[in-house]
Amino acid sequence: MAILLYIINNVLSQPIFIIGLVVILGMAVQHKSWDKILPSTIKAIIGFTMINVGGQTLGTALLPLQQMISKIFGIKAPGSDSIGATQAASLAKIGTEMALIFALGFLINILMARFTRFKFVHLSPHVSFFFAGMIAALLKYNTNLSFIPLVIIGALILGVYMTLSCAYVNYFIKPVKGADGFTLAHSSSSGLVVASVLAKLFGNKQNDLEHLKIPKQLNFLREMTISLTIVMTALFFFLGLFAGNSWLMQHVSAGKDVVVFAVLKGVEFGMWITVIITGVRMMLSEIIPAFHGLADKFIPNAKPGLDIPLLFPNYPTSVIVGFLCSLTTGLIGMLLLGATNYPIIVFPALIPTFFTGAATAIFGDAHGGVRGAIIGSSVNGFLLIFGQALLLPLVGTYAPIMRILSETDYCVYGPILGFFLKMIGGI
Repeated sequence: MAILLYIINNVLSQPIFIIGLVVILGMAVQHKSWDKILPSTIKAIIGFTMINVGGQTLGTALLPLQQMISKIFGIKAPGSDSIGATQAASLAKIGTEMALIFALGFLINILMARFTRFKFVHLSPHVSFFFAGMIAALLKYNTNLSFIPLVIIGALILGVYMTLSCAYVNYFIKPVKGADGFTLAHSSSSGLVVASVLAKLFGNKQNDLEHLKIPKQLNFLREMTISLTIVMTALFFFLGLFAGNSWLMQHVSAGKDVVVFAVLKGVEFGMWITVIITGVRMMLSEIIPAFHGLADKFIPNAKPGLDIPLLFPNYPTSVIVGFLCSLTTGLIGMLLLGATNYPIIVFPALIPTFFTGAATAIFGDAHGGVRGAIIGSSVNGFLLIFGQALLLPLVGTYAPIMRILSETDYCVYGPILGFFLKMIGGI
């Protein structure tokens, strides 16, 4: 058991090994020579690492915003500035169950892709790993299941979720630019459905957010690196001003004044989004042909589920608009919960707000233009904040990491599963 858990926690939970294995096997079944396989594998792994590290660093760079917003609204933000420390504390009592649910859930996803009509392979293990933790926590703290039944039921739930979420996102991803050959394996899937449906109902697809007319002198803003750098610099600057320069220097910026701190943070964002975009291009050029070579041999007609940053290069404006809209409605939701004296302090989880806000705006724009992007990402912010409020009492020791990483599917499916378990009185 110790060896199995080591492999799960240190190998299978590391996405680069999954990505590398897919490329190696996919090219091998196509009878490619080793001098073709080796460089392609390295490029795919490096590309994914650029996406993953860039995304994580972007998320971590958002955490100072939480402190500033807390100061502005006079609310003590719960949680830790260290994601690693929070993760370790959250997994202390469910780590074994989580690891086994993750591994067996991935196996169920493969079997469903092979033997059912849902031909989708979830290739975002960093996403499914934490979702497995939420499932483990809900089953552990809301049922009387012993270890083995808990793991088996949890794995079935995860495997079905991994397969079906890729499947229904695949239906709505069709008009999204740059999504040829893959679907999304990301825990914003429920938000993507809501955004797409609302965009179709209330939006105008012809009025594309990415094609807004702007003065010729401002065309440089269409480049994501430039626009995101400027927007994030402004966001840090104005929030820093409202929080107070002296307070910022003492508690957040390590002595840097608001202007210097805002510029440094804006440039940091621009740099990491450039890393992500470069990684997207590297990985896609290798993983898609390799996966289809593997799928044609073992899982005919299968499609890979990949992570959301792959869509960022084609939707620079939607990424920014989606984040700001989701953040705004998340803060409104936070104030509404405070006004109703909700017993738990709930604060917008900024990392999910950025990535799911971007994703829902992309799908909203693809289905309903400017209005679709704004409506979809704004509703996403409400789903995140109110769903988190319902989820936190249900997950016991897993709550601290959910305050940081609870994306839309956690906030939608988590409470549904938790309340269902409570309704039937546990198992």
